[in-house]
Amino acid sequence: MSFKLKTTLLVLSISLLPYIFIMLYGGNILRNEYYDSSQKEMQTQLILTKDKIEQYLEAIARDMRFVSGLDVMNDIFSKDLDRRISNLLNQQKDELGLNGDFYVIDKNRIVIASSDALMLSKTIDKKLFYSFEIYSPFDKSQIATIELDFSLDNLTRFFSNTDERQYYLMLEDGSVFFKEKEFEEALTVRTNIDKRSNISIILEEDKDVFTELLRKYEQIFVFTFFLGALLISLIALYFSSRLIKPIIELSQVADEITKKQDYTYQVKVSSRDEIGRLSNSFNTMITGMANALRELKVESENRLKLTEEKSKNEMLEELSSKLSRYLSPQIYESIFSGDQDVTLTSKRKKLTVFFSDIVGFTDITDKMESEDLSELLNDYLNEMTLIALNHGATVDKYIGDAMMLFFGDPTTNGAKEDALSCVNMALEMQEEMVKLRNKWKNKGFSKPFQVRMGIHTGYCTVGNFGSENRLEYTIIGSSVNLASRIESSANPDEILISEETKLLVEDEFVCSERTQITPKGFMRPVILFDVKNKDSSSSDRYLLEEDGLFLQYELDKITPQSRKKIKEELTILIEKV
Repeated sequence: MSFKLKTTLLVLSISLLPYIFIMLYGGNILRNEYYDSSQKEMQTQLILTKDKIEQYLEAIARDMRFVSGLDVMNDIFSKDLDRRISNLLNQQKDELGLNGDFYVIDKNRIVIASSDALMLSKTIDKKLFYSFEIYSPFDKSQIATIELDFSLDNLTRFFSNTDERQYYLMLEDGSVFFKEKEFEEALTVRTNIDKRSNISIILEEDKDVFTELLRKYEQIFVFTFFLGALLISLIALYFSSRLIKPIIELSQVADEITKKQDYTYQVKVSSRDEIGRLSNSFNTMITGMANALRELKVESENRLKLTEEKSKNEMLEELSSKLSRYLSPQIYESIFSGDQDVTLTSKRKKLTVFFSDIVGFTDITDKMESEDLSELLNDYLNEMTLIALNHGATVDKYIGDAMMLFFGDPTTNGAKEDALSCVNMALEMQEEMVKLRNKWKNKGFSKPFQVRMGIHTGYCTVGNFGSENRLEYTIIGSSVNLASRIESSANPDEILISEETKLLVEDEFVCSERTQITPKGFMRPVILFDVKNKDSSSSDRYLLEEDGLFLQYELDKITPQSRKKIKEELTILIEKV
Protein backbone atom coordinates (compact mmCIF):
# COMPACT_ATOMS: atom_id res chain seq x y z
CA MET A 1 0.00 0.00 0.00
CA SER A 2 1.48 3.33 -1.06
CA PHE A 3 2.26 6.17 1.30
CA LYS A 4 -0.17 8.41 -0.57
CA LEU A 5 -2.93 5.84 -0.25
CA LYS A 6 -2.22 5.34 3.45
CA THR A 7 -2.45 9.10 4.04
CA THR A 8 -5.69 9.36 2.09
CA LEU A 9 -7.20 6.38 3.90
CA LEU A 10 -6.24 7.86 7.26
CA VAL A 11 -8.05 11.12 6.46
CA LEU A 12 -11.06 9.22 5.13
CA SER A 13 -11.19 7.01 8.23
CA ILE A 14 -11.13 9.97 10.61
CA SER A 15 -13.86 11.70 8.64
CA LEU A 16 -16.12 8.76 7.84
CA LEU A 17 -16.07 6.71 11.08
CA PRO A 18 -18.33 9.07 13.09
CA TYR A 19 -20.63 9.40 10.10
CA ILE A 20 -20.87 5.63 9.65
CA PHE A 21 -21.46 5.11 13.38
CA ILE A 22 -24.34 7.63 13.46
CA MET A 23 -25.98 6.15 10.38
CA LEU A 24 -25.72 2.60 11.63
CA TYR A 25 -27.02 3.52 15.08
CA GLY A 26 -29.99 5.42 13.63
CA GLY A 27 -30.75 2.62 11.18
CA ASN A 28 -30.73 0.07 13.98
CA ILE A 29 -33.24 2.14 15.98
CA LEU A 30 -35.57 2.42 12.96
CA ARG A 31 -35.28 -1.32 12.29
CA ASN A 32 -36.24 -2.18 15.88
CA GLU A 33 -39.18 0.21 15.90
CA TYR A 34 -40.48 -1.15 12.60
CA TYR A 35 -40.02 -4.71 13.79
CA ASP A 36 -42.01 -4.02 17.01
CA SER A 37 -44.80 -2.24 15.16
CA SER A 38 -45.05 -5.08 12.62
CA GLN A 39 -45.34 -7.69 15.35
CA LYS A 40 -47.98 -5.65 17.21
CA GLU A 41 -50.03 -5.26 14.03
CA MET A 42 -49.75 -9.01 13.32
CA GLN A 43 -50.74 -9.82 16.92
CA THR A 44 -53.84 -7.56 16.58
CA GLN A 45 -54.87 -9.28 13.32
CA LEU A 46 -54.33 -12.70 14.89
CA ILE A 47 -56.51 -11.82 17.92
CA LEU A 48 -59.29 -10.60 15.63
CA THR A 49 -59.15 -13.83 13.63
CA LYS A 50 -59.11 -15.91 16.81
CA ASP A 51 -62.19 -14.03 18.11
CA LYS A 52 -64.08 -14.74 14.89
CA ILE A 53 -63.18 -18.43 15.11
CA GLU A 54 -64.26 -18.65 18.74
CA GLN A 55 -67.57 -16.92 17.96
CA TYR A 56 -68.06 -19.43 15.12
CA LEU A 57 -67.30 -22.39 17.40
CA GLU A 58 -69.58 -20.98 20.09
CA ALA A 59 -72.41 -20.68 17.53
CA ILE A 60 -71.91 -24.33 16.55
CA ALA A 61 -71.94 -25.36 20.21
CA ARG A 62 -75.15 -23.40 20.84
CA ASP A 63 -76.85 -24.97 17.83
CA MET A 64 -75.84 -28.49 18.93
CA ARG A 65 -77.03 -27.78 22.47
CA PHE A 66 -80.33 -26.53 21.03
CA VAL A 67 -80.74 -29.56 18.77
CA SER A 68 -79.95 -31.96 21.61
CA GLY A 69 -82.91 -30.58 23.54
CA LEU A 70 -85.51 -30.74 20.76
CA ASP A 71 -88.59 -32.94 21.21
CA VAL A 72 -87.68 -34.93 18.13
CA MET A 73 -84.90 -36.50 20.19
CA ASN A 74 -87.61 -38.31 22.25
CA ASP A 75 -87.72 -40.81 19.38
CA ILE A 76 -84.41 -42.14 20.65
CA PHE A 77 -86.00 -43.05 23.99
CA SER A 78 -88.95 -44.70 22.34
CA LYS A 79 -86.65 -46.46 19.89
CA ASP A 80 -88.94 -45.27 17.13
CA LEU A 81 -86.28 -43.54 15.03
CA ASP A 82 -87.26 -42.12 11.68
CA ARG A 83 -85.63 -39.82 9.09
CA ARG A 84 -86.61 -36.67 11.01
CA ILE A 85 -83.49 -36.67 13.18
CA SER A 86 -81.15 -37.31 10.25
CA ASN A 87 -82.95 -34.65 8.18
CA LEU A 88 -82.63 -32.23 11.08
CA LEU A 89 -78.89 -32.95 11.32
CA ASN A 90 -78.50 -32.49 7.55
CA GLN A 91 -80.38 -29.22 7.71
CA GLN A 92 -78.18 -28.03 10.57
CA LYS A 93 -75.01 -29.01 8.67
CA ASP A 94 -76.19 -27.08 5.56
CA GLU A 95 -77.11 -23.99 7.58
CA LEU A 96 -73.68 -23.88 9.21
CA GLY A 97 -71.90 -24.74 5.97
CA LEU A 98 -69.85 -27.33 7.80
CA ASN A 99 -67.21 -29.66 6.45
CA GLY A 100 -68.08 -32.53 8.79
CA ASP A 101 -71.05 -34.56 9.97
CA PHE A 102 -73.35 -34.78 13.01
CA TYR A 103 -73.86 -38.14 14.67
CA VAL A 104 -76.34 -39.34 17.30
CA ILE A 105 -74.54 -42.11 19.18
CA ASP A 106 -76.07 -44.45 21.75
CA LYS A 107 -74.37 -45.64 24.93
CA ASN A 108 -72.59 -48.41 23.00
CA ARG A 109 -71.04 -45.82 20.64
CA ILE A 110 -73.20 -47.03 17.74
CA VAL A 111 -74.48 -44.38 15.28
CA ILE A 112 -78.27 -44.38 15.36
CA ALA A 113 -78.78 -41.17 13.36
CA SER A 114 -76.44 -39.06 11.21
CA SER A 115 -76.14 -36.43 8.54
CA ASP A 116 -74.07 -39.09 6.74
CA ALA A 117 -76.37 -42.03 5.96
CA LEU A 118 -73.42 -44.31 5.30
CA MET A 119 -72.37 -44.15 8.95
CA LEU A 120 -75.65 -45.51 10.37
CA SER A 121 -75.21 -48.56 12.62
CA LYS A 122 -71.43 -48.15 12.63
CA THR A 123 -69.38 -47.88 15.79
CA ILE A 124 -67.31 -44.78 16.56
CA ASP A 125 -64.64 -45.45 19.16
CA LYS A 126 -63.07 -42.03 19.61
CA LYS A 127 -64.70 -38.96 21.04
CA LEU A 128 -65.39 -36.34 18.35
CA PHE A 129 -64.82 -32.56 18.24
CA TYR A 130 -68.05 -31.52 19.99
CA SER A 131 -70.20 -33.76 22.16
CA PHE A 132 -73.47 -33.02 24.01
CA GLU A 133 -75.54 -35.45 26.08
CA ILE A 134 -79.16 -36.14 25.17
CA TYR A 135 -81.35 -36.82 28.23
CA SER A 136 -84.68 -38.59 28.59
CA PRO A 137 -87.63 -36.20 29.20
CA PHE A 138 -89.02 -38.72 31.67
CA ASP A 139 -86.29 -39.66 34.11
CA LYS A 140 -83.60 -37.23 33.00
CA SER A 141 -81.21 -40.12 32.29
CA GLN A 142 -78.75 -39.91 29.40
CA ILE A 143 -80.01 -41.82 26.41
CA ALA A 144 -77.43 -40.80 23.77
CA THR A 145 -74.97 -38.13 22.70
CA ILE A 146 -74.95 -35.83 19.72
CA GLU A 147 -71.42 -35.36 18.40
CA LEU A 148 -69.81 -33.40 15.59
CA ASP A 149 -66.97 -34.74 13.43
CA PHE A 150 -65.62 -31.25 12.84
CA SER A 151 -62.94 -30.78 10.14
CA LEU A 152 -60.30 -28.10 10.73
CA ASP A 153 -60.95 -27.07 7.12
CA ASN A 154 -63.93 -25.11 8.46
CA LEU A 155 -61.53 -22.66 10.13
CA THR A 156 -59.81 -21.69 6.90
CA ARG A 157 -62.76 -19.49 5.96
CA PHE A 158 -61.44 -17.02 8.54
CA PHE A 159 -57.89 -17.07 7.09
CA SER A 160 -57.08 -14.20 4.77
CA ASN A 161 -53.78 -15.48 3.33
CA THR A 162 -51.76 -13.40 0.85
CA ASP A 163 -48.44 -13.79 -0.94
CA GLU A 164 -46.69 -12.12 1.99
CA ARG A 165 -48.80 -13.34 4.92
CA GLN A 166 -50.36 -16.70 5.86
CA TYR A 167 -52.37 -18.28 8.69
CA TYR A 168 -52.10 -21.93 9.62
CA LEU A 169 -52.94 -24.26 12.53
CA MET A 170 -50.75 -26.35 14.79
CA LEU A 171 -51.87 -29.04 17.25
CA GLU A 172 -50.17 -29.65 20.57
CA ASP A 173 -48.42 -32.74 19.11
CA GLY A 174 -46.67 -30.54 16.54
CA SER A 175 -48.92 -31.40 13.56
CA VAL A 176 -49.26 -28.51 11.09
CA PHE A 177 -52.38 -27.86 8.95
CA PHE A 178 -53.06 -25.51 6.02
CA LYS A 179 -49.51 -24.18 5.77
CA GLU A 180 -49.37 -23.23 2.10
CA LYS A 181 -45.75 -22.06 1.74
CA GLU A 182 -42.40 -21.86 3.45
CA PHE A 183 -40.89 -18.41 3.80
CA GLU A 184 -37.12 -18.28 3.81
CA GLU A 185 -37.37 -16.00 6.85
CA ALA A 186 -40.58 -14.96 8.55
CA LEU A 187 -42.02 -12.96 11.45
CA THR A 188 -44.28 -15.23 13.52
CA VAL A 189 -46.99 -14.68 16.14
CA ARG A 190 -49.24 -17.37 17.65
CA THR A 191 -52.13 -17.82 20.06
CA ASN A 192 -54.32 -20.69 21.30
CA ILE A 193 -58.05 -20.97 20.72
CA ASP A 194 -59.67 -20.53 24.13
CA LYS A 195 -62.37 -23.08 23.37
CA ARG A 196 -59.75 -25.54 22.09
CA SER A 197 -56.47 -25.03 23.92
CA ASN A 198 -54.84 -27.85 21.96
CA ILE A 199 -55.17 -25.87 18.70
CA SER A 200 -52.88 -22.91 18.02
CA ILE A 201 -53.36 -20.31 15.31
CA ILE A 202 -50.10 -19.07 13.80
CA LEU A 203 -49.66 -16.02 11.62
CA GLU A 204 -46.47 -15.69 9.55
CA GLU A 205 -45.31 -12.77 7.44
CA ASP A 206 -42.51 -12.95 4.89
CA LYS A 207 -39.55 -11.09 6.32
CA ASP A 208 -38.88 -9.64 2.86
CA VAL A 209 -41.90 -7.39 3.48
CA PHE A 210 -40.31 -6.24 6.73
CA THR A 211 -36.99 -5.57 5.04
CA GLU A 212 -38.50 -3.72 2.08
CA LEU A 213 -38.65 -0.43 3.99
CA LEU A 214 -35.17 -1.02 5.32
CA ARG A 215 -33.90 -1.39 1.73
CA LYS A 216 -35.19 2.08 0.94
CA TYR A 217 -33.33 3.50 3.91
CA GLU A 218 -30.25 1.58 2.86
CA GLN A 219 -30.40 3.05 -0.63
CA ILE A 220 -30.58 6.53 0.84
CA PHE A 221 -27.78 5.67 3.26
CA VAL A 222 -25.54 4.26 0.51
CA PHE A 223 -26.14 7.27 -1.73
CA THR A 224 -25.40 9.69 1.11
CA PHE A 225 -22.37 7.68 2.18
CA PHE A 226 -20.78 7.64 -1.28
CA LEU A 227 -21.55 11.29 -1.88
CA GLY A 228 -19.88 12.28 1.39
CA ALA A 229 -17.01 9.90 0.78
CA LEU A 230 -16.47 11.38 -2.68
CA LEU A 231 -16.30 14.93 -1.35
CA ILE A 232 -13.97 13.96 1.50
CA SER A 233 -11.76 11.96 -0.88
CA LEU A 234 -11.38 14.91 -3.25
CA ILE A 235 -10.34 17.18 -0.42
CA ALA A 236 -7.96 14.56 1.03
CA LEU A 237 -6.35 13.90 -2.36
CA TYR A 238 -5.74 17.60 -2.94
CA PHE A 239 -3.92 18.18 0.36
CA SER A 240 -2.12 14.84 0.42
CA SER A 241 -0.75 15.32 -3.12
CA ARG A 242 0.87 18.62 -2.12
CA LEU A 243 2.42 17.02 0.98
CA ILE A 244 3.79 13.79 -0.47
CA LYS A 245 4.62 14.70 -4.06
CA PRO A 246 8.44 14.57 -3.46
CA ILE A 247 8.14 11.15 -1.84
CA ILE A 248 6.03 9.89 -4.76
CA GLU A 249 8.73 11.01 -7.20
CA LEU A 250 11.35 9.19 -5.15
CA SER A 251 9.22 6.03 -5.17
CA GLN A 252 8.65 6.24 -8.93
CA VAL A 253 12.38 6.49 -9.64
CA ALA A 254 12.99 3.48 -7.39
CA ASP A 255 10.31 1.51 -9.28
CA GLU A 256 11.86 2.38 -12.65
CA ILE A 257 15.26 1.24 -11.46
CA THR A 258 13.74 -2.03 -10.17
CA LYS A 259 11.80 -2.75 -13.36
CA LYS A 260 14.45 -1.80 -15.92
CA GLN A 261 17.56 -2.56 -13.85
CA ASP A 262 18.93 0.73 -15.12
CA TYR A 263 21.04 2.40 -12.43
CA THR A 264 21.63 5.60 -14.39
CA TYR A 265 18.38 7.12 -13.06
CA GLN A 266 18.73 10.01 -10.60
CA VAL A 267 16.15 11.68 -8.37
CA LYS A 268 15.53 15.37 -8.97
CA VAL A 269 16.32 17.28 -5.75
CA SER A 270 13.79 20.10 -5.37
CA SER A 271 14.18 21.08 -1.71
CA ARG A 272 16.76 21.29 1.09
CA ASP A 273 14.66 19.71 3.82
CA GLU A 274 14.72 16.10 5.03
CA ILE A 275 13.19 14.91 1.74
CA GLY A 276 15.93 16.70 -0.22
CA ARG A 277 18.68 15.09 1.87
CA LEU A 278 17.01 11.71 1.40
CA SER A 279 17.06 12.26 -2.38
CA ASN A 280 20.81 13.03 -2.34
CA SER A 281 21.53 9.90 -0.29
CA PHE A 282 19.43 7.84 -2.67
CA ASN A 283 21.38 9.08 -5.70
CA THR A 284 24.68 8.22 -4.01
CA MET A 285 23.42 4.75 -3.11
CA ILE A 286 22.29 4.07 -6.70
CA THR A 287 25.71 4.98 -8.08
CA GLY A 288 27.40 2.58 -5.60
CA MET A 289 24.97 -0.20 -6.40
CA ALA A 290 25.60 0.14 -10.14
CA ASN A 291 29.33 -0.46 -9.60
CA ALA A 292 28.76 -3.40 -7.25
CA LEU A 293 26.26 -5.07 -9.54
CA ARG A 294 28.61 -5.02 -12.48
CA GLU A 295 31.11 -7.02 -10.41
CA LEU A 296 28.45 -9.39 -9.05
CA LYS A 297 27.03 -10.08 -12.48
CA VAL A 298 30.26 -11.61 -13.71
CA GLU A 299 30.61 -13.77 -10.58
CA SER A 300 26.94 -14.84 -10.65
CA GLU A 301 27.14 -16.02 -14.24
CA ASN A 302 30.06 -18.28 -13.36
CA ARG A 303 28.29 -19.70 -10.29
CA LEU A 304 25.04 -20.20 -12.19
CA LYS A 305 26.71 -22.44 -14.74
CA LEU A 306 28.19 -24.61 -11.99
CA THR A 307 24.85 -24.75 -10.12
CA GLU A 308 22.87 -25.76 -13.21
CA GLU A 309 25.24 -28.59 -14.00
CA LYS A 310 25.13 -29.82 -10.39
CA SER A 311 21.32 -29.57 -10.24
CA LYS A 312 20.91 -31.62 -13.42
CA ASN A 313 23.19 -34.32 -12.12
CA GLU A 314 21.34 -34.49 -8.77
CA MET A 315 17.96 -34.60 -10.50
CA LEU A 316 19.06 -37.44 -12.79
CA GLU A 317 20.50 -39.32 -9.85
CA GLU A 318 17.27 -38.96 -7.84
CA LEU A 319 15.13 -39.98 -10.84
CA SER A 320 17.38 -42.97 -11.48
CA SER A 321 17.06 -44.04 -7.84
CA LYS A 322 13.25 -43.85 -7.98
CA LEU A 323 13.00 -45.76 -11.25
CA SER A 324 15.24 -48.52 -9.90
CA ARG A 325 12.49 -49.49 -7.44
CA TYR A 326 10.11 -50.28 -10.30
CA LEU A 327 12.59 -52.46 -12.20
CA SER A 328 14.59 -55.53 -11.38
CA PRO A 329 18.24 -54.50 -10.67
CA GLN A 330 19.58 -56.47 -13.66
CA ILE A 331 17.12 -54.84 -16.07
CA TYR A 332 17.68 -51.42 -14.53
CA GLU A 333 21.47 -51.70 -14.90
CA SER A 334 21.27 -52.98 -18.48
CA ILE A 335 19.00 -50.09 -19.50
CA PHE A 336 21.02 -47.33 -17.80
CA SER A 337 24.32 -48.79 -18.97
CA GLY A 338 23.07 -48.78 -22.57
CA ASP A 339 23.36 -52.55 -23.03
CA GLN A 340 19.63 -52.83 -23.71
CA ASP A 341 17.39 -50.63 -25.86
CA VAL A 342 13.93 -49.54 -24.71
CA THR A 343 12.18 -50.80 -27.83
CA LEU A 344 9.67 -53.48 -28.78
CA THR A 345 12.21 -56.32 -29.10
CA SER A 346 12.34 -59.89 -27.84
CA LYS A 347 14.51 -63.01 -28.06
CA ARG A 348 14.42 -66.73 -27.27
CA LYS A 349 16.49 -67.88 -24.29
CA LYS A 350 16.65 -70.87 -21.98
CA LEU A 351 15.48 -69.68 -18.56
CA THR A 352 14.62 -71.17 -15.20
CA VAL A 353 11.19 -69.78 -14.23
CA PHE A 354 9.95 -69.59 -10.63
CA PHE A 355 6.38 -69.06 -9.37
CA SER A 356 5.15 -68.87 -5.78
CA ASP A 357 1.93 -67.86 -4.06
CA ILE A 358 0.30 -67.94 -0.64
CA VAL A 359 -2.07 -70.87 -0.03
CA GLY A 360 -5.68 -69.80 0.55
CA PHE A 361 -4.88 -66.09 0.25
CA THR A 362 -8.45 -65.23 -0.76
CA ASP A 363 -9.83 -66.82 2.43
CA ILE A 364 -7.15 -65.05 4.48
CA THR A 365 -8.18 -61.66 3.09
CA ASP A 366 -11.78 -62.28 4.23
CA LYS A 367 -10.71 -63.16 7.79
CA MET A 368 -8.03 -60.51 8.45
CA GLU A 369 -8.22 -56.76 8.82
CA SER A 370 -6.72 -54.93 5.85
CA GLU A 371 -4.07 -53.25 8.01
CA ASP A 372 -2.83 -56.59 9.43
CA LEU A 373 -2.95 -58.21 6.00
CA SER A 374 -0.93 -55.37 4.46
CA GLU A 375 1.68 -55.65 7.21
CA LEU A 376 2.11 -59.41 6.74
CA LEU A 377 2.05 -59.27 2.93
CA ASN A 378 4.60 -56.46 2.73
CA ASP A 379 6.83 -58.22 5.28
CA TYR A 380 6.59 -61.47 3.28
CA LEU A 381 7.25 -59.86 -0.14
CA ASN A 382 10.13 -57.79 1.22
CA GLU A 383 11.95 -60.81 2.69
CA MET A 384 11.31 -63.00 -0.35
CA THR A 385 12.51 -60.27 -2.73
CA LEU A 386 15.74 -59.75 -0.77
CA ILE A 387 16.46 -63.50 -1.01
CA ALA A 388 15.64 -63.50 -4.74
CA LEU A 389 17.97 -60.58 -5.45
CA ASN A 390 20.76 -62.13 -3.37
CA HIS A 391 20.60 -65.21 -5.61
CA GLY A 392 20.60 -63.16 -8.84
CA ALA A 393 16.94 -63.60 -9.78
CA THR A 394 15.18 -61.19 -12.12
CA VAL A 395 11.95 -60.10 -10.43
CA ASP A 396 9.37 -60.09 -13.23
CA LYS A 397 6.26 -59.03 -11.32
CA TYR A 398 4.09 -59.33 -8.22
CA ILE A 399 0.59 -60.62 -8.93
CA GLY A 400 -1.20 -59.87 -5.67
CA ASP A 401 0.29 -62.45 -3.29
CA ALA A 402 2.12 -64.32 -6.09
CA MET A 403 5.71 -63.77 -7.27
CA MET A 404 7.10 -64.44 -10.75
CA LEU A 405 10.91 -64.63 -11.07
CA PHE A 406 13.35 -66.02 -13.62
CA PHE A 407 17.03 -66.79 -13.98
CA GLY A 408 19.09 -66.53 -17.17
CA ASP A 409 18.34 -63.02 -18.41
CA PRO A 410 19.59 -60.33 -18.83
CA THR A 411 22.70 -62.11 -17.50
CA THR A 412 23.28 -65.87 -17.22
CA ASN A 413 25.80 -68.24 -15.67
CA GLY A 414 24.66 -71.12 -17.83
CA ALA A 415 21.46 -73.20 -17.64
CA LYS A 416 22.79 -75.50 -14.89
CA GLU A 417 24.03 -72.68 -12.63
CA ASP A 418 20.81 -70.71 -13.19
CA ALA A 419 18.71 -73.73 -12.16
CA LEU A 420 20.90 -74.35 -9.07
CA SER A 421 20.59 -70.71 -8.05
CA CYS A 422 16.81 -70.87 -8.43
CA VAL A 423 16.47 -74.04 -6.28
CA ASN A 424 18.87 -72.62 -3.65
CA MET A 425 16.74 -69.47 -3.59
CA ALA A 426 13.51 -71.49 -3.15
CA LEU A 427 14.98 -73.53 -0.29
CA GLU A 428 16.20 -70.39 1.46
CA MET A 429 12.73 -68.87 1.02
CA GLN A 430 11.29 -72.02 2.59
CA GLU A 431 13.60 -71.66 5.60
CA GLU A 432 12.82 -67.96 5.86
CA MET A 433 9.09 -68.74 5.94
CA VAL A 434 9.66 -70.84 9.09
CA LYS A 435 11.21 -67.80 10.77
CA LEU A 436 8.54 -65.45 9.50
CA ARG A 437 5.70 -67.66 10.74
CA ASN A 438 7.31 -67.84 14.16
CA LYS A 439 7.71 -64.06 14.13
CA TRP A 440 4.08 -63.53 13.06
CA LYS A 441 2.77 -65.93 15.73
CA ASN A 442 4.60 -63.92 18.38
CA LYS A 443 2.74 -60.85 17.09
CA GLY A 444 -0.62 -62.59 17.52
CA PHE A 445 -1.37 -63.70 13.95
CA SER A 446 -2.78 -67.19 14.50
CA LYS A 447 -3.00 -68.20 10.81
CA PRO A 448 0.28 -67.12 9.19
CA PHE A 449 1.02 -67.66 5.52
CA GLN A 450 1.96 -70.98 3.90
CA VAL A 451 3.64 -70.81 0.51
CA ARG A 452 3.86 -73.22 -2.41
CA MET A 453 6.52 -72.92 -5.12
CA GLY A 454 7.03 -74.26 -8.65
CA ILE A 455 10.14 -74.25 -10.88
CA HIS A 456 10.63 -75.15 -14.54
CA THR A 457 13.55 -74.78 -16.97
CA GLY A 458 12.85 -74.25 -20.65
CA TYR A 459 12.96 -71.88 -23.59
CA CYS A 460 11.00 -68.61 -23.24
CA THR A 461 10.53 -65.44 -25.24
CA VAL A 462 11.98 -62.58 -23.20
CA GLY A 463 12.02 -58.87 -23.99
CA ASN A 464 9.95 -55.69 -24.10
CA PHE A 465 6.22 -56.16 -24.71
CA GLY A 466 3.45 -53.57 -24.89
CA SER A 467 3.18 -50.40 -26.99
CA GLU A 468 5.52 -47.68 -28.12
CA ASN A 469 4.35 -45.56 -25.15
CA ARG A 470 4.22 -48.20 -22.41
CA LEU A 471 6.57 -51.19 -22.20
CA GLU A 472 6.97 -54.09 -19.81
CA TYR A 473 10.08 -56.29 -19.69
CA THR A 474 8.77 -59.83 -19.15
CA ILE A 475 8.78 -63.41 -20.41
CA ILE A 476 6.11 -65.39 -22.26
CA GLY A 477 5.76 -68.88 -23.63
CA SER A 478 4.67 -72.40 -22.74
CA SER A 479 7.54 -72.76 -20.24
CA VAL A 480 6.12 -69.84 -18.25
CA ASN A 481 2.65 -71.42 -18.26
CA LEU A 482 4.09 -74.78 -17.19
CA ALA A 483 5.96 -73.22 -14.27
CA SER A 484 2.69 -71.62 -13.13
CA ARG A 485 0.84 -74.99 -13.39
CA ILE A 486 3.62 -76.73 -11.41
CA GLU A 487 3.30 -74.14 -8.63
CA SER A 488 -0.50 -74.65 -8.54
CA SER A 489 0.06 -78.41 -8.06
CA ALA A 490 2.35 -77.99 -5.03
CA ASN A 491 1.18 -78.59 -1.47
CA PRO A 492 1.57 -75.90 1.20
CA ASP A 493 5.26 -75.31 2.05
CA GLU A 494 6.36 -77.57 -0.83
CA ILE A 495 8.73 -76.92 -3.74
CA LEU A 496 7.93 -78.80 -6.97
CA ILE A 497 10.25 -78.84 -9.98
CA SER A 498 9.91 -80.19 -13.49
CA GLU A 499 12.02 -83.06 -14.88
CA GLU A 500 14.02 -80.55 -16.99
CA THR A 501 15.06 -78.69 -13.82
CA LYS A 502 15.60 -81.94 -11.90
CA LEU A 503 18.17 -83.14 -14.46
CA LEU A 504 20.18 -79.94 -13.92
CA VAL A 505 20.16 -79.94 -10.09
CA GLU A 506 19.96 -83.59 -9.01
CA ASP A 507 23.71 -83.71 -8.29
CA GLU A 508 23.30 -81.06 -5.58
CA PHE A 509 19.84 -81.76 -4.18
CA VAL A 510 17.57 -84.66 -3.23
CA CYS A 511 14.82 -84.88 -5.86
CA SER A 512 11.92 -87.26 -5.15
CA GLU A 513 9.22 -88.03 -7.69
CA ARG A 514 5.93 -86.90 -6.22
CA THR A 515 3.24 -86.78 -8.89
CA GLN A 516 2.45 -86.68 -12.57
CA ILE A 517 0.10 -84.11 -14.12
CA THR A 518 -1.15 -83.19 -17.57
CA PRO A 519 -1.46 -79.40 -17.41
CA LYS A 520 -4.13 -77.59 -19.36
CA GLY A 521 -2.81 -76.79 -22.83
CA PHE A 522 -0.16 -79.58 -22.77
CA MET A 523 -0.49 -82.87 -24.64
CA ARG A 524 1.91 -84.99 -22.64
CA PRO A 525 1.99 -85.67 -18.91
CA VAL A 526 4.63 -83.90 -16.82
CA ILE A 527 6.48 -85.62 -13.95
CA LEU A 528 6.97 -83.39 -10.90
CA PHE A 529 9.63 -83.76 -8.24
CA ASP A 530 9.86 -82.60 -4.64
CA VAL A 531 13.27 -81.02 -3.98
CA LYS A 532 15.19 -80.79 -0.67
CA ASN A 533 18.70 -80.16 0.56
CA LYS A 534 20.75 -83.35 0.88
CA ASP A 535 21.20 -82.83 4.62
CA SER A 536 17.48 -82.20 5.21
CA SER A 537 16.73 -85.95 5.09
CA SER A 538 19.13 -86.66 7.96
CA SER A 539 17.57 -87.90 11.15
CA ASP A 540 19.58 -85.27 13.00
CA ARG A 541 17.24 -82.52 11.75
CA TYR A 542 13.50 -82.28 12.42
CA LEU A 543 10.77 -79.68 11.91
CA LEU A 544 7.19 -79.90 13.21
CA GLU A 545 4.68 -77.12 12.73
CA GLU A 546 1.01 -77.44 13.69
CA ASP A 547 -1.66 -75.10 15.05
CA GLY A 548 -0.43 -74.05 18.48
CA LEU A 549 2.94 -75.87 18.10
CA PHE A 550 6.26 -75.02 16.46
CA LEU A 551 9.16 -77.47 17.04
CA GLN A 552 12.51 -77.59 15.27
CA TYR A 553 15.72 -79.28 16.36
CA GLU A 554 19.20 -80.20 15.05
CA LEU A 555 20.79 -82.93 17.17
CA ASP A 556 24.34 -82.13 16.17
CA LYS A 557 23.95 -78.65 17.64
CA ILE A 558 22.52 -79.76 21.04
CA THR A 559 25.19 -79.57 23.75
CA PRO A 560 25.44 -82.12 26.59
CA GLN A 561 24.67 -79.35 29.09
CA SER A 562 21.30 -78.59 27.46
CA ARG A 563 20.08 -82.18 26.95
CA LYS A 564 18.73 -82.57 30.52
CA LYS A 565 16.81 -79.27 30.31
CA ILE A 566 15.31 -80.27 26.92
CA LYS A 567 14.19 -83.68 28.27
CA GLU A 568 12.43 -82.02 31.22
CA GLU A 569 10.65 -79.50 28.99
CA LEU A 570 9.53 -82.17 26.51
CA THR A 571 8.27 -84.41 29.35
CA ILE A 572 6.15 -81.52 30.70
CA LEU A 573 4.87 -80.79 27.17
CA ILE A 574 3.88 -84.44 26.56
CA GLU A 575 1.95 -84.60 29.83
CA LYS A 576 0.08 -81.39 29.01
CA VAL A 577 -0.77 -82.54 25.48
